[in-house]
Amino acid sequence: MKGYIGIESKKKARTFFSGQSQRMSVLDMNELYQYIGDMKFPSHPRLEKALDRLTALLSDSGAEWLLGGSCGLWLQGVELPASPRDIDIYADLEDSDEVHEVLLSLATDAPVLDRSGIYVSKLSHYKVEEYAVELVGGFEVHARGIGYQVEVKNVFYPEAPPAADGLQLMPLAHELVFNLLRERPDRYMAIAKQIGKEPKRHIPLIRELVRRNRWSPDQASYLDRLVGTPGWFI
Repeated sequence: MKGYIGIESKKKARTFFSGQSQRMSVLDMNELYQYIGDMKFPSHPRLEKALDRLTALLSDSGAEWLLGGSCGLWLQGVELPASPRDIDIYADLEDSDEVHEVLLSLATDAPVLDRSGIYVSKLSHYKVEEYAVELVGGFEVHARGIGYQVEVKNVFYPEAPPAADGLQLMPLAHELVFNLLRERPDRYMAIAKQIGKEPKRHIPLIRELVRRNRWSPDQASYLDRLVGTPGWFI
């Protein structure tokens, strides 16, 4: 039935819920603030405000999206050399269109299918508060003989840890694999260190990614050594 609903109906629904979204915004920000305090993570008030607004805007969209990049790492305790400077969100292609429609008034460009180096995705950009937001739709990485597809709805969203109501984080399993494929040891070593604190929490999803993307025994063995779990991924 969702595909049968017209654009005008969607706009009316969003207008109806806009007041509710604003009220939810205060609650969500309190939840995010409490989460950061409880986890003893560094606080970045202006970034938290931008994340709160973004979450509130997308709360009625029906799209499944995840917060990734440096923001997602920060909110999962990964040590970073600097504070996050922008916001990266991920969605499958069909959901990225819905996200773009909701954020259209904040867009700084139009979505475009981008093929840059080892990456393929539908990219678009927005300005939320003072932060640049990049929406990555249907993300794929082709490197080291592997075609790695980021399946948000079917693979990552069900395993995504929440930072607040409506704000789900891209699992560290993806961040580890992604940064390994793009050869960013500064990132994947820090991610592996954090995963190593609770390996059993992350191992099932990492194993699923290895299986789905047909890693070679050598590549899987390197993952074993990174995380400190010999024999788990081979």
